[in-house]
Amino acid sequence: MRVTGGEFTGRHLQIPKGPGIRPTLDHVRQALFNLAGPRVAGAKVLDLFSGTGALGIEALSRGAAHATFVDRSFFCIQAIQANLQQLGLSERSSDRVTLMRAEMLTALRKLRKEEELFDLVLLDPPYGQHLARKSLNALCQYVIVPQAGWVIAEHSKRDPLPDAVEEKDIKFILQRRVQYGDTALSIFERQ
Repeated sequence: MRVTGGEFTGRHLQIPKGPGIRPTLDHVRQALFNLAGPRVAGAKVLDLFSGTGALGIEALSRGAAHATFVDRSFFCIQAIQANLQQLGLSERSSDRVTLMRAEMLTALRKLRKEEELFDLVLLDPPYGQHLARKSLNALCQYVIVPQAGWVIAEHSKRDPLPDAVEEKDIKFILQRRVQYGDTALSIFERQ
């Protein structure tokens, strides 16, 4: 697996050891960032269900100001640390990255308490557990995406997401959905 664009183009990334790891394929990751376009440059990015960290690293490579990586797996956090270190972006040496080992809800609760806001949230949860939908609902609840902020969810085409997710006064509206084999990318904007 390699970085597909920006400053670190072509650099290889480690894949964590452990069950259930499903890294985003290079061509899907490249398509995701082509869809995000200029929204990435200067953005504060949340890579939720980080796995390898490839999405957040790709965002940093393409000019994101900061990326927060969240995953519950010790093996994934280790791999993300190694990948960041080889790019000169370890937490110790760069103010552009934050790593959190936590479950999704715990992380969102903490980020809300710390009054963090993210211009772009990248979701790549395990398939088959409806976690993309649960994450969108939680993002409505914890309000860490400002108006006009984007959430891009990678999910199985067999687990479609609704055209809108709303809770209280927070609403995410589907802007675009594209499919690559069994994988779908759904782009939501906060209204």
